[in-house]
Amino acid sequence: MLTANDPDPLLRIKRPELLPDLVSWAAAECGLGRVGDHRPSPVGYDDCNVLVRTETGRYLFKVFTVHRPEAMTVRYVEVIQAARAAGVRHPRLYPVDGEVLLRHRPSGNLLIVMELLNAGTFLDLGTYPNAAQLADLMGQVSRIHRIERDFAPVPDWWAIHHIEALAGEMRPLLPAEDRAEVDRAVASFAEVDRSALPHALVHGDLTKANVVPTSPAETAILDFAVANRYPRVHELAMVAVNLMHGDPRSPGERVAALADLYDAAPPLTAAEHRALPRYVHAAAAMELLGAAREWTVKGNRSEETRYLITLGRAAVRAARDYLEDGAVSGRRR
Repeated sequence: MLTANDPDPLLRIKRPELLPDLVSWAAAECGLGRVGDHRPSPVGYDDCNVLVRTETGRYLFKVFTVHRPEAMTVRYVEVIQAARAAGVRHPRLYPVDGEVLLRHRPSGNLLIVMELLNAGTFLDLGTYPNAAQLADLMGQVSRIHRIERDFAPVPDWWAIHHIEALAGEMRPLLPAEDRAEVDRAVASFAEVDRSALPHALVHGDLTKANVVPTSPAETAILDFAVANRYPRVHELAMVAVNLMHGDPRSPGERVAALADLYDAAPPLTAAEHRALPRYVHAAAAMELLGAAREWTVKGNRSEETRYLITLGRAAVRAARDYLEDGAVSGRRR
């Protein structure tokens, strides 16, 4: 995620006044028919996601932010293509002359055009995956983690391992209770030796906003913008904290379920199992910190930001209890 993003999606792109022209042009180039209407989605923090209805159906046009260098935009598309080739479900992309990354020359914007999955994301629906959907998702996670291609790293200030830096920036702006919870998470994460953990290409942002239930037993994955080579447990922690928010199971029970479903080779190691409670604790704190930064520093008062602050506050307390329970159990053993 990029720190220079504007709360208004239209101000993240070049020549926003030309958006109607861009939408009509891309729809014609992709053979989607005449445009009925279009509107920017209020969800998301980096790109301008435009919801488009044409005479042939509903689509999402992702117009890439001006703050992402073109090389990173190309990388974004290549990661999606690698994931789709590995069997990961991602909405269909619509190419022009064999190229899925389109350039609207009058405005200078780069974009991709994809199908819009009608069910909406788990965030849209206000729910979390059922057992079958979670099993399907973890199967796709395992496929992502098996991708062997190396991609250049991309910056992501909201990533778990940046907790100390983000906490340092936000600490003076947090209410005292939030500050105390975040400090506990920073201290616990500092004890993790990330170099001892198996790394893989991870999606990095498997939140409710980036996973779509396509049936009662299947899911699709969106937005590979911050896919990076990280410890594998980064992925599981994000799923447990954000995607499974609302699931009545405790953080420990969620993590146990995810670990059972994870089938990449090698299996989760003892070091990964030990690190998971601290990763979950840090992931929860980062949801609170990142959303608080958007709210206070960026002035992004969207419903998504409000929701993430609420989620983060609840999750960091539950994660702290999970970590403390694990520590007590460890001492008892």
